[in-house]
Amino acid sequence: MPNRLREHRLALGLEQWAVAERISALTEDGTLLDAHAVSRHERGLYTPRRFYRRLYCQVFQATEEVLWPPGPALVVRDDEPADEQSVDRDLVLVAPWDAGGTVEAAVALAGSDGLVERRTFVFLSGAALTAPAHQWLVHEPGPLQTALRGDRVTPLLADRLPPMVAELRRMDDVSGGGVVLGLAEREFGWVAWLLDHASYDEKTRWHLHGVLAELGQFTGWVACDAGLHALAQRYWIAALRAAHTADDAALAAFILTSMAHQAAEQGRPAEAVTLIETALAGVRGRQTPALLALLHSDQAYAKAILQDGSGSVDAETRAERWAEQIRPEQEPPRLYWVNRADIAAHSGRALLRLGRAEQAVRPLADGVRQLDGSMVRDRQLYLADWAEALGRPGRQQDVEEAACRGMEAVALAEGLCSTRGRKRIGDLCTQMRPHATVPTVREFLDRARELG
Repeated sequence: MPNRLREHRLALGLEQWAVAERISALTEDGTLLDAHAVSRHERGLYTPRRFYRRLYCQVFQATEEVLWPPGPALVVRDDEPADEQSVDRDLVLVAPWDAGGTVEAAVALAGSDGLVERRTFVFLSGAALTAPAHQWLVHEPGPLQTALRGDRVTPLLADRLPPMVAELRRMDDVSGGGVVLGLAEREFGWVAWLLDHASYDEKTRWHLHGVLAELGQFTGWVACDAGLHALAQRYWIAALRAAHTADDAALAAFILTSMAHQAAEQGRPAEAVTLIETALAGVRGRQTPALLALLHSDQAYAKAILQDGSGSVDAETRAERWAEQIRPEQEPPRLYWVNRADIAAHSGRALLRLGRAEQAVRPLADGVRQLDGSMVRDRQLYLADWAEALGRPGRQQDVEEAACRGMEAVALAEGLCSTRGRKRIGDLCTQMRPHATVPTVREFLDRARELG
Protein backbone atom coordinates (compact mmCIF):
# COMPACT_ATOMS: atom_id res chain seq x y z
CA MET A 1 0.00 0.00 0.00
CA PRO A 2 1.38 3.48 -0.84
CA ASN A 3 2.72 5.21 2.25
CA ARG A 4 4.82 8.13 3.51
CA LEU A 5 6.82 6.24 6.12
CA ARG A 6 10.18 6.90 4.47
CA GLU A 7 9.74 10.66 4.16
CA HIS A 8 8.65 10.94 7.81
CA ARG A 9 11.64 8.84 8.91
CA LEU A 10 14.07 10.98 6.91
CA ALA A 11 12.48 14.17 8.25
CA LEU A 12 13.42 12.99 11.75
CA GLY A 13 16.92 11.98 10.63
CA LEU A 14 16.41 8.34 11.65
CA GLU A 15 17.78 5.13 10.19
CA GLN A 16 15.45 2.16 9.71
CA TRP A 17 17.00 0.29 12.64
CA ALA A 18 16.31 3.28 14.89
CA VAL A 19 12.64 3.34 13.89
CA ALA A 20 12.46 -0.40 14.59
CA GLU A 21 13.98 0.15 18.05
CA ARG A 22 11.54 2.95 18.89
CA ILE A 23 8.54 0.88 17.82
CA SER A 24 9.80 -2.15 19.74
CA ALA A 25 10.24 -0.01 22.86
CA LEU A 26 6.57 0.98 22.69
CA THR A 27 5.28 -2.61 22.82
CA GLU A 28 4.19 -3.77 26.24
CA ASP A 29 5.26 -7.38 25.79
CA GLY A 30 8.70 -6.69 24.34
CA THR A 31 7.72 -7.75 20.82
CA LEU A 32 10.51 -6.81 18.43
CA LEU A 33 10.31 -5.24 15.00
CA ASP A 34 13.48 -5.28 12.92
CA ALA A 35 14.93 -3.00 10.26
CA HIS A 36 14.06 -5.51 7.52
CA ALA A 37 10.38 -5.22 8.42
CA VAL A 38 10.57 -1.41 8.44
CA SER A 39 12.18 -1.52 5.00
CA ARG A 40 9.44 -3.71 3.59
CA HIS A 41 6.75 -1.55 5.17
CA GLU A 42 8.29 1.55 3.58
CA ARG A 43 8.46 -0.08 0.17
CA GLY A 44 4.82 -1.13 0.42
CA LEU A 45 5.58 -4.81 -0.02
CA TYR A 46 3.03 -5.43 2.72
CA THR A 47 1.08 -3.30 5.15
CA PRO A 48 1.70 -3.59 8.90
CA ARG A 49 -1.28 -4.76 10.89
CA ARG A 50 -3.25 -2.20 12.90
CA PHE A 51 -1.23 -2.75 16.10
CA TYR A 52 1.99 -1.62 14.39
CA ARG A 53 0.31 1.10 12.34
CA ARG A 54 -0.66 2.78 15.61
CA LEU A 55 2.92 2.54 16.85
CA TYR A 56 4.21 4.11 13.63
CA CYS A 57 1.75 6.95 14.26
CA GLN A 58 3.20 7.45 17.75
CA VAL A 59 6.80 7.46 16.53
CA PHE A 60 6.14 9.89 13.68
CA GLN A 61 3.44 11.91 15.47
CA ALA A 62 1.10 11.56 12.51
CA THR A 63 -2.29 10.01 11.79
CA GLU A 64 -2.87 6.85 9.75
CA GLU A 65 -4.48 8.96 7.03
CA VAL A 66 -1.24 10.94 6.72
CA LEU A 67 1.09 7.94 6.79
CA TRP A 68 -1.11 5.78 4.54
CA PRO A 69 -2.97 8.25 2.32
CA PRO A 70 -6.03 7.01 0.42
CA GLY A 71 -5.16 5.71 -2.98
CA PRO A 72 -5.40 2.67 -5.22
CA ALA A 73 -4.89 -0.53 -3.27
CA LEU A 74 -2.21 -2.95 -4.35
CA VAL A 75 -4.58 -5.90 -4.00
CA VAL A 76 -8.27 -6.65 -4.26
CA ARG A 77 -10.70 -9.19 -2.86
CA ASP A 78 -10.05 -12.91 -2.96
CA ASP A 79 -12.85 -13.58 -5.42
CA GLU A 80 -12.05 -10.86 -7.97
CA PRO A 81 -10.23 -11.72 -11.23
CA ALA A 82 -6.61 -10.76 -11.64
CA ASP A 83 -5.68 -7.68 -13.61
CA GLU A 84 -2.29 -6.87 -15.10
CA GLN A 85 -1.46 -4.11 -12.63
CA SER A 86 -2.23 -6.13 -9.51
CA VAL A 87 -0.21 -9.09 -10.81
CA ASP A 88 2.75 -6.83 -11.60
CA ARG A 89 2.73 -5.61 -7.98
CA ASP A 90 2.43 -9.07 -6.43
CA LEU A 91 5.89 -9.92 -5.11
CA VAL A 92 5.07 -13.62 -4.83
CA LEU A 93 4.65 -13.62 -8.61
CA VAL A 94 7.35 -11.20 -9.79
CA ALA A 95 10.33 -11.82 -7.49
CA PRO A 96 13.40 -13.28 -9.27
CA TRP A 97 13.66 -17.05 -9.61
CA ASP A 98 16.71 -17.34 -7.39
CA ALA A 99 17.43 -17.91 -3.70
CA GLY A 100 17.03 -14.24 -2.81
CA GLY A 101 13.75 -13.98 -4.70
CA THR A 102 12.44 -17.09 -2.97
CA VAL A 103 13.07 -15.63 0.47
CA GLU A 104 11.74 -12.20 -0.50
CA ALA A 105 8.50 -13.71 -1.85
CA ALA A 106 8.06 -15.94 1.20
CA VAL A 107 8.63 -13.13 3.69
CA ALA A 108 6.30 -10.82 1.76
CA LEU A 109 3.61 -13.50 1.87
CA ALA A 110 4.08 -14.39 5.54
CA GLY A 111 4.71 -10.85 6.84
CA SER A 112 7.06 -10.02 9.66
CA ASP A 113 4.52 -9.13 12.32
CA GLY A 114 1.55 -11.41 12.01
CA LEU A 115 -0.61 -13.37 9.59
CA VAL A 116 -1.28 -11.97 6.13
CA GLU A 117 -4.72 -10.52 5.44
CA ARG A 118 -6.25 -13.62 3.88
CA ARG A 119 -8.66 -11.98 1.45
CA THR A 120 -6.31 -9.50 -0.18
CA PHE A 121 -5.20 -11.42 -3.27
CA VAL A 122 -6.64 -11.67 -6.73
CA PHE A 123 -7.53 -15.10 -8.12
CA LEU A 124 -5.15 -16.15 -10.89
CA SER A 125 -6.22 -17.74 -14.15
CA GLY A 126 -4.85 -18.27 -17.64
CA ALA A 127 -1.22 -17.30 -18.20
CA ALA A 128 -0.96 -15.68 -14.77
CA LEU A 129 -1.57 -19.12 -13.22
CA THR A 130 0.46 -21.31 -15.57
CA ALA A 131 3.43 -18.91 -15.97
CA PRO A 132 5.03 -19.82 -12.60
CA ALA A 133 4.92 -23.50 -13.58
CA HIS A 134 6.67 -22.68 -16.85
CA GLN A 135 9.26 -20.55 -15.05
CA TRP A 136 10.01 -23.42 -12.69
CA LEU A 137 10.44 -25.73 -15.69
CA VAL A 138 12.83 -23.53 -17.68
CA HIS A 139 14.97 -21.92 -14.95
CA GLU A 140 18.04 -23.70 -13.65
CA PRO A 141 18.40 -23.58 -9.84
CA GLY A 142 21.17 -21.20 -8.81
CA PRO A 143 23.85 -21.92 -6.21
CA LEU A 144 22.96 -21.34 -2.57
CA GLN A 145 25.08 -19.02 -0.47
CA THR A 146 25.40 -19.18 3.29
CA ALA A 147 23.58 -16.52 5.31
CA LEU A 148 25.88 -14.42 7.49
CA ARG A 149 23.55 -12.79 10.01
CA GLY A 150 21.37 -13.71 12.96
CA ASP A 151 21.35 -16.76 15.19
CA ARG A 152 22.66 -19.97 13.73
CA VAL A 153 20.31 -22.76 12.59
CA THR A 154 21.90 -26.08 13.41
CA PRO A 155 21.35 -29.22 11.33
CA LEU A 156 19.69 -30.75 14.42
CA LEU A 157 16.99 -28.07 14.38
CA ALA A 158 16.50 -28.39 10.61
CA ASP A 159 16.05 -32.14 10.99
CA ARG A 160 13.18 -31.54 13.45
CA LEU A 161 11.12 -29.60 10.91
CA PRO A 162 9.90 -32.33 8.50
CA PRO A 163 8.14 -34.32 11.28
CA MET A 164 6.37 -31.07 12.21
CA VAL A 165 5.00 -30.82 8.66
CA ALA A 166 3.93 -34.47 8.74
CA GLU A 167 1.99 -33.89 11.96
CA LEU A 168 0.20 -30.89 10.43
CA ARG A 169 -0.86 -33.07 7.49
CA ARG A 170 -2.33 -35.68 9.84
CA MET A 171 -4.19 -32.98 11.76
CA ASP A 172 -5.69 -31.72 8.51
CA ASP A 173 -6.89 -35.23 7.60
CA VAL A 174 -9.08 -35.44 10.68
CA SER A 175 -9.96 -31.76 11.31
CA GLY A 176 -10.06 -29.92 7.98
CA GLY A 177 -8.29 -26.84 6.67
CA GLY A 178 -10.20 -24.33 8.78
CA VAL A 179 -8.67 -25.74 11.98
CA VAL A 180 -5.08 -26.09 10.78
CA LEU A 181 -4.64 -23.05 8.54
CA GLY A 182 -3.50 -20.64 11.26
CA LEU A 183 -0.90 -23.13 12.52
CA ALA A 184 0.39 -23.74 9.01
CA GLU A 185 0.70 -20.02 8.26
CA ARG A 186 2.69 -19.42 11.43
CA GLU A 187 5.08 -22.30 10.74
CA PHE A 188 5.58 -21.07 7.15
CA GLY A 189 6.31 -17.57 8.44
CA TRP A 190 8.74 -18.91 11.02
CA VAL A 191 10.79 -20.85 8.44
CA ALA A 192 10.72 -17.82 6.10
CA TRP A 193 12.02 -15.71 9.00
CA LEU A 194 14.85 -18.20 9.63
CA LEU A 195 15.90 -18.05 5.98
CA ASP A 196 15.83 -14.25 6.05
CA HIS A 197 17.57 -13.65 9.38
CA ALA A 198 19.53 -16.68 10.58
CA SER A 199 22.88 -18.13 9.57
CA TYR A 200 23.44 -21.71 8.47
CA ASP A 201 25.67 -23.84 6.30
CA GLU A 202 24.90 -24.78 2.70
CA LYS A 203 23.30 -28.14 3.50
CA THR A 204 21.05 -26.62 6.16
CA ARG A 205 19.96 -23.82 3.87
CA TRP A 206 19.04 -26.33 1.17
CA HIS A 207 17.11 -28.26 3.82
CA LEU A 208 15.26 -25.12 4.98
CA HIS A 209 14.17 -24.28 1.43
CA GLY A 210 12.79 -27.81 1.10
CA VAL A 211 10.85 -27.44 4.35
CA LEU A 212 9.54 -24.03 3.21
CA ALA A 213 8.32 -25.66 0.00
CA GLU A 214 6.58 -28.44 1.95
CA LEU A 215 4.94 -25.92 4.27
CA GLY A 216 3.91 -23.71 1.35
CA GLN A 217 2.26 -26.63 -0.43
CA PHE A 218 0.46 -27.70 2.72
CA THR A 219 -0.61 -24.18 3.71
CA GLY A 220 -1.98 -23.63 0.22
CA TRP A 221 -3.87 -26.92 0.46
CA VAL A 222 -5.59 -26.07 3.74
CA ALA A 223 -6.30 -22.52 2.54
CA CYS A 224 -8.02 -24.05 -0.48
CA ASP A 225 -9.98 -26.39 1.79
CA ALA A 226 -11.07 -23.34 3.79
CA GLY A 227 -12.32 -21.63 0.62
CA LEU A 228 -9.46 -19.09 0.35
CA HIS A 229 -8.48 -19.89 -3.21
CA ALA A 230 -6.41 -16.85 -4.14
CA LEU A 231 -4.40 -17.14 -0.92
CA ALA A 232 -3.84 -20.83 -1.69
CA GLN A 233 -2.37 -19.91 -5.07
CA ARG A 234 0.15 -17.54 -3.49
CA TYR A 235 1.36 -20.18 -1.04
CA TRP A 236 1.72 -22.71 -3.84
CA ILE A 237 3.70 -20.33 -6.03
CA ALA A 238 5.94 -19.43 -3.07
CA ALA A 239 6.36 -23.16 -2.44
CA LEU A 240 7.22 -23.74 -6.11
CA ARG A 241 9.94 -21.11 -5.81
CA ALA A 242 11.34 -22.79 -2.70
CA ALA A 243 11.31 -26.22 -4.35
CA HIS A 244 13.11 -24.70 -7.33
CA THR A 245 15.76 -23.19 -5.07
CA ALA A 246 16.19 -26.56 -3.32
CA ASP A 247 16.38 -28.25 -6.76
CA ASP A 248 13.64 -30.70 -5.75
CA ALA A 249 11.72 -31.45 -8.95
CA ALA A 250 9.58 -34.15 -7.33
CA LEU A 251 8.38 -31.76 -4.65
CA ALA A 252 7.68 -29.09 -7.28
CA ALA A 253 5.60 -31.58 -9.27
CA PHE A 254 3.63 -32.39 -6.12
CA ILE A 255 2.94 -28.67 -5.65
CA LEU A 256 1.72 -28.44 -9.23
CA THR A 257 -0.77 -31.27 -8.59
CA SER A 258 -2.33 -29.12 -5.85
CA MET A 259 -2.58 -26.18 -8.23
CA ALA A 260 -4.08 -28.41 -10.91
CA HIS A 261 -6.63 -29.91 -8.52
CA GLN A 262 -7.84 -26.46 -7.54
CA ALA A 263 -7.97 -25.28 -11.15
CA ALA A 264 -10.11 -28.25 -12.11
CA GLU A 265 -12.50 -27.75 -9.20
CA GLN A 266 -12.77 -24.04 -9.99
CA GLY A 267 -13.93 -24.72 -13.53
CA ARG A 268 -10.59 -24.31 -15.31
CA PRO A 269 -9.73 -27.87 -16.37
CA ALA A 270 -7.63 -26.80 -19.39
CA GLU A 271 -5.27 -24.93 -17.05
CA ALA A 272 -5.20 -28.00 -14.81
CA VAL A 273 -4.09 -30.14 -17.73
CA THR A 274 -1.32 -27.64 -18.57
CA LEU A 275 -0.07 -27.69 -14.98
CA ILE A 276 -0.01 -31.51 -14.89
CA GLU A 277 1.79 -31.73 -18.24
CA THR A 278 4.39 -29.26 -16.96
CA ALA A 279 4.85 -31.36 -13.83
CA LEU A 280 5.29 -34.56 -15.84
CA ALA A 281 7.87 -32.87 -18.08
CA GLY A 282 9.83 -31.43 -15.17
CA VAL A 283 9.94 -34.49 -12.95
CA ARG A 284 11.43 -36.96 -15.42
CA GLY A 285 14.16 -38.99 -13.78
CA ARG A 286 13.10 -38.05 -10.23
CA GLN A 287 9.61 -39.50 -10.11
CA THR A 288 8.26 -42.22 -7.83
CA PRO A 289 5.29 -44.53 -8.45
CA ALA A 290 3.09 -42.67 -5.96
CA LEU A 291 3.85 -39.30 -7.55
CA LEU A 292 3.15 -40.59 -11.05
CA ALA A 293 -0.06 -42.26 -9.89
CA LEU A 294 -1.17 -38.94 -8.39
CA LEU A 295 -0.21 -36.90 -11.46
CA HIS A 296 -2.02 -39.19 -13.90
CA SER A 297 -5.05 -39.44 -11.61
CA ASP A 298 -5.40 -35.65 -11.51
CA GLN A 299 -4.84 -35.56 -15.26
CA ALA A 300 -7.70 -38.03 -15.70
CA TYR A 301 -10.01 -35.90 -13.57
CA ALA A 302 -9.25 -32.68 -15.46
CA LYS A 303 -9.76 -34.41 -18.82
CA ALA A 304 -13.04 -35.85 -17.56
CA ILE A 305 -14.31 -32.34 -16.85
CA LEU A 306 -13.25 -31.43 -20.40
CA GLN A 307 -15.33 -34.45 -21.55
CA ASP A 308 -12.23 -36.04 -23.08
CA GLY A 309 -13.33 -39.60 -22.38
CA SER A 310 -10.50 -41.47 -24.08
CA GLY A 311 -7.86 -39.14 -22.61
CA SER A 312 -9.32 -39.49 -19.14
CA VAL A 313 -9.52 -43.28 -19.27
CA ASP A 314 -5.96 -43.52 -20.64
CA ALA A 315 -4.63 -41.31 -17.83
CA GLU A 316 -6.55 -43.28 -15.20
CA THR A 317 -5.18 -46.56 -16.56
CA ARG A 318 -1.65 -45.16 -16.15
CA ALA A 319 -2.50 -44.03 -12.62
CA GLU A 320 -3.72 -47.50 -11.66
CA ARG A 321 -0.62 -49.16 -13.09
CA TRP A 322 1.66 -46.88 -11.11
CA ALA A 323 -0.46 -47.36 -7.98
CA GLU A 324 0.20 -51.09 -8.15
CA GLN A 325 3.94 -50.38 -7.92
CA ILE A 326 3.77 -48.16 -4.83
CA ARG A 327 6.01 -49.26 -1.96
CA PRO A 328 5.24 -46.92 0.96
CA GLU A 329 8.67 -47.32 2.56
CA GLN A 330 10.29 -46.03 -0.66
CA GLU A 331 8.05 -42.98 -1.03
CA PRO A 332 8.51 -39.52 0.55
CA PRO A 333 6.34 -39.03 3.66
CA ARG A 334 4.25 -36.32 1.95
CA LEU A 335 2.71 -38.96 -0.33
CA TYR A 336 1.57 -41.21 2.55
CA TRP A 337 -2.07 -41.02 1.44
CA VAL A 338 -1.53 -42.03 -2.21
CA ASN A 339 -2.48 -45.69 -2.54
CA ARG A 340 -4.70 -47.99 -4.58
CA ALA A 341 -7.79 -47.09 -2.54
CA ASP A 342 -7.40 -43.37 -3.16
CA ILE A 343 -6.64 -43.87 -6.86
CA ALA A 344 -9.70 -46.13 -7.19
CA ALA A 345 -11.98 -43.55 -5.59
CA HIS A 346 -10.48 -40.82 -7.74
CA SER A 347 -11.18 -42.97 -10.80
CA GLY A 348 -14.83 -43.08 -9.73
CA ARG A 349 -14.89 -39.29 -9.46
CA ALA A 350 -13.54 -38.96 -13.00
CA LEU A 351 -16.16 -41.40 -14.34
CA LEU A 352 -18.84 -39.39 -12.56
CA ARG A 353 -17.68 -36.18 -14.26
CA LEU A 354 -17.81 -38.03 -17.60
CA GLY A 355 -21.48 -38.79 -16.92
CA ARG A 356 -20.81 -42.51 -16.40
CA ALA A 357 -22.51 -42.87 -13.04
CA GLU A 358 -23.16 -46.58 -13.44
CA GLN A 359 -19.44 -47.26 -13.90
CA ALA A 360 -18.49 -44.85 -11.11
CA VAL A 361 -20.34 -46.62 -8.29
CA ARG A 362 -18.01 -49.58 -7.88
CA PRO A 363 -14.63 -47.76 -7.75
CA LEU A 364 -16.10 -45.13 -5.39
CA ALA A 365 -17.52 -47.84 -3.12
CA ASP A 366 -14.28 -49.84 -3.19
CA GLY A 367 -12.21 -46.75 -2.52
CA VAL A 368 -14.30 -45.63 0.46
CA ARG A 369 -14.29 -49.11 2.00
CA GLN A 370 -10.52 -49.43 1.69
CA LEU A 371 -9.56 -45.93 2.83
CA ASP A 372 -7.64 -45.67 6.07
CA GLY A 373 -9.91 -44.58 8.93
CA SER A 374 -7.75 -41.52 9.62
CA MET A 375 -8.58 -40.02 6.20
CA VAL A 376 -11.78 -38.43 7.48
CA ARG A 377 -12.16 -35.58 5.00
CA ASP A 378 -11.29 -37.74 1.98
CA ARG A 379 -13.84 -40.29 3.11
CA GLN A 380 -16.47 -37.57 3.47
CA LEU A 381 -15.84 -36.23 -0.05
CA TYR A 382 -15.81 -39.67 -1.66
CA LEU A 383 -19.00 -40.67 0.20
CA ALA A 384 -20.70 -37.62 -1.28
CA ASP A 385 -19.48 -38.66 -4.75
CA TRP A 386 -20.72 -42.20 -4.15
CA ALA A 387 -24.12 -40.82 -3.12
CA GLU A 388 -24.23 -38.64 -6.23
CA ALA A 389 -23.49 -41.64 -8.46
CA LEU A 390 -26.29 -43.64 -6.79
CA GLY A 391 -28.71 -40.75 -7.14
CA ARG A 392 -28.22 -40.11 -10.84
CA PRO A 393 -30.59 -41.65 -13.41
CA GLY A 394 -29.56 -45.07 -14.73
CA ARG A 395 -29.63 -48.74 -13.84
CA GLN A 396 -27.54 -48.04 -10.75
CA GLN A 397 -29.98 -45.47 -9.35
CA ASP A 398 -31.00 -46.12 -5.75
CA VAL A 399 -32.06 -42.89 -4.03
CA GLU A 400 -32.51 -44.52 -0.63
CA GLU A 401 -28.97 -45.92 -0.71
CA ALA A 402 -27.75 -42.54 -1.98
CA ALA A 403 -29.39 -40.84 1.01
CA CYS A 404 -27.73 -43.32 3.39
CA ARG A 405 -24.30 -42.59 1.93
CA GLY A 406 -25.14 -38.89 2.10
CA MET A 407 -25.97 -39.14 5.80
CA GLU A 408 -22.62 -40.84 6.41
CA ALA A 409 -20.96 -37.91 4.65
CA VAL A 410 -22.92 -35.42 6.78
CA ALA A 411 -21.90 -37.23 9.98
CA LEU A 412 -18.24 -36.88 9.04
CA ALA A 413 -18.67 -33.26 7.93
CA GLU A 414 -20.04 -32.37 11.37
CA GLY A 415 -16.59 -33.01 12.84
CA LEU A 416 -14.66 -31.22 10.10
CA CYS A 417 -13.93 -27.56 9.47
CA SER A 418 -13.84 -27.80 5.68
CA THR A 419 -15.54 -25.33 3.36
CA ARG A 420 -14.90 -27.69 0.48
CA GLY A 421 -16.56 -30.58 2.28
CA ARG A 422 -19.66 -28.58 3.22
CA LYS A 423 -20.01 -27.24 -0.30
CA ARG A 424 -19.97 -30.82 -1.55
CA ILE A 425 -22.83 -31.67 0.82
CA GLY A 426 -24.72 -28.63 -0.48
CA ASP A 427 -24.30 -29.80 -4.08
CA LEU A 428 -25.58 -33.24 -3.12
CA CYS A 429 -28.64 -31.71 -1.46
CA THR A 430 -29.47 -29.86 -4.67
CA GLN A 431 -29.34 -33.15 -6.58
CA MET A 432 -31.42 -35.08 -4.02
CA ARG A 433 -34.12 -32.46 -3.37
CA PRO A 434 -36.42 -33.69 -6.19
CA HIS A 435 -36.64 -37.02 -4.29
CA ALA A 436 -37.66 -35.39 -0.99
CA THR A 437 -40.88 -37.43 -0.79
CA VAL A 438 -38.75 -40.51 -0.04
CA PRO A 439 -38.44 -40.69 3.80
CA THR A 440 -34.72 -41.54 3.80
CA VAL A 441 -33.98 -38.68 1.42
CA ARG A 442 -36.00 -36.30 3.56
CA GLU A 443 -34.02 -37.39 6.62
CA PHE A 444 -30.77 -36.74 4.76
CA LEU A 445 -31.92 -33.27 3.71
CA ASP A 446 -32.94 -32.43 7.28
CA ARG A 447 -29.57 -33.51 8.67
CA ALA A 448 -27.72 -31.62 5.96
CA ARG A 449 -29.75 -28.49 6.75
CA GLU A 450 -28.65 -28.68 10.38
CA LEU A 451 -25.04 -28.78 9.17
CA GLY A 452 -25.52 -25.24 7.82
